[in-house]
Amino acid sequence: MLRHVGLIALAVLAGCKPSVSAEEQRRRDDAAVAAVKAIQDTPPPLKPIIPQALAAQEVKALGLDRTGCVFAAQSAPTQLLVVALPGRAVIKIEGKKDVFASDFGGGKLESGAWERYTGNSYTINIKHQPGSGQPTATGRIRFAGELTLRDAWDRAVYTTQGPLDCGA
Repeated sequence: MLRHVGLIALAVLAGCKPSVSAEEQRRRDDAAVAAVKAIQDTPPPLKPIIPQALAAQEVKALGLDRTGCVFAAQSAPTQLLVVALPGRAVIKIEGKKDVFASDFGGGKLESGAWERYTGNSYTINIKHQPGSGQPTATGRIRFAGELTLRDAWDRAVYTTQGPLDCGA
């Protein structure tokens, strides 16, 4: 019985809480919404990635062996990291070939390729040093280039220097 009296007293006290004005409730609601938005807008920890080389047979099978540019890292100049064509680019990340769309608002590279390509999770940015182009034995032009991959929050997750070969 004493236990029931205690529970009743707690219920009565809980109902005696002073009411909050509409202005105060709106301020609290706005603060709660702002806190949730701040959490949602906080980017996740940076996840560096390392693109994998595209094998020659993959390039051929995907129909990427045409006019455009190819980029390789300085450390492995014979292994293609990116194939950049007039309408799309391909890169392999975590064993999966990802296709990126040309960003036609950006600058153009030689052979119809673009400096920027956009994908679902990343963007590809390719630059080359102006005037650095030298003809290769295969009839392409080789530039000193730089590749940067950026995540959805525009943070660089991979950057490397290397040769950028453009042509047919």
